[in-house]
Amino acid sequence: MKNSVFKHKISALILSIAVMAGSFYGCNDSSTNTTRPDNLSFGYMSTADTTDNAGNLVLDTVKILLKDIKLNVANSSDSTNFKTGPYVLYLNLNSSVNIIGSAYIPAGTYDKIQFEVHKLNDNETPPDPEFSDANGRYSVIAKGTYNGTYFKFKSDKSAKQKLNFPNALTVSENGNSNITLKVHPYSWFIDGNNGFMDPNAAGNQDKIDKNIKENIKANFKAFKDDDKNGIPD
Repeated sequence: MKNSVFKHKISALILSIAVMAGSFYGCNDSSTNTTRPDNLSFGYMSTADTTDNAGNLVLDTVKILLKDIKLNVANSSDSTNFKTGPYVLYLNLNSSVNIIGSAYIPAGTYDKIQFEVHKLNDNETPPDPEFSDANGRYSVIAKGTYNGTYFKFKSDKSAKQKLNFPNALTVSENGNSNITLKVHPYSWFIDGNNGFMDPNAAGNQDKIDKNIKENIKANFKAFKDDDKNGIPD
């Protein structure tokens, strides 16, 4: 495929840190304090354009297993838990803002968020049965079509991530702040300048897995976004 494929818009999944039933669930929840009003939210939204204009690859389901979401106290090595998990993060590709979690954290200033894209351990109960089968356990599941043919791609890659906020996040005792994460899931399936790879082709498994891990490390972005418009405040 020619370089022109990259001139087409590819969707950016924007995940905001606010609760819509069925969007975000898991086990072993350990929010910092569940007896006080929530003062930090975490959710997501997506753009309307979900593929290149030619429609070679179309995603309809993307699920990511997250664990140990924490915020780092500014100018300190201390951190506070937001959610422990593991949790299934459903990236609904529908252009709307979706609240996925909220919690109370101590008032203060935070400069980083950290989390793990997590492959289930053998002793962990899958919060979604698709993350475990006879062949193994997984961290990412993507479903859709490639040139009209259905695919289900499962990755077992894990990656710990620590993201700096462009501007420090100040959380007040009684206010409500929001964090947005941005992810580009379509980039997982692009092979350099050659366009989209067929997820059903066994020879592409390692390339797509590598893209997922590198995307997690390099392309996740986090920023304060109190008005939840996908633009850093």
